[in-house]
This record gives sequence, C-alpha cells and structure tokens, in this order.
Amino acid sequence: MNYRFKIQGSSDLPYDVAFERTGDNLRASCSCPAGQNGTHCKHRLNLLNGVVDDLVSENINEVSHLKGLLETTDVQAAMTLLTEAEKRFVAVKREVAKAKKQLAAAMNH
Repeated sequence: MNYRFKIQGSSDLPYDVAFERTGDNLRASCSCPAGQNGTHCKHRLNLLNGVVDDLVSENINEVSHLKGLLETTDVQAAMTLLTEAEKRFVAVKREVAKAKKQLAAAMNH
C-alpha cells in the first residue's frame, strides 16, 4: 500500500511525503532537506502521528490509514523507542534544572 501527501514546509513549494509498506518495513520519504539527507524529518513523523496542520494535498482522509500501515513495522518500534527516550530526556532536563537551582541557592548562602 502506498500513500503520497503534499506538506507545506519552509520552502515555497510543498514537500512530497510518501509511505510504502513492504512486509514489516515501512519506507517513508520526504523531499525536504532533512528527508533528502536521510535524517529525522518532522513532516513524516507528523503525518504518522495524525498531525495534518501543514497538509496541502486533497487527501486528508488517507492520513488515518497511516496508523494501520504503521502497525507492527520497524518504524513503529523505532518511534516507540524515540518516544520513551524523549520522556526520559524531559525528566533529566527537569532534574538538571532542579540541581542548578540547588547549586545557586547553596552558592548564595
């Protein structure tokens, strides 16, 4: 199953975002600079998460099909790891901020 979308990004022309599932692999491509470099791309991730704020193609109804396309794929597993890592990162940032406040308080006594 293949899906193609147009997403308005920072470029004048919309980016082309495509999804294709083969077995347990979900291939996702985007014509944005990050996508072309093979790095993390918010356009692909947003669509997989159902975010359609910048969608300019006329197929908004197909975005809901991506959730089923994502299930049991390597991409879903990687997204789960990312979500868990981001939660730990937020917690560590809070811990560091608290430690900095304690240090500042100790230095000001």
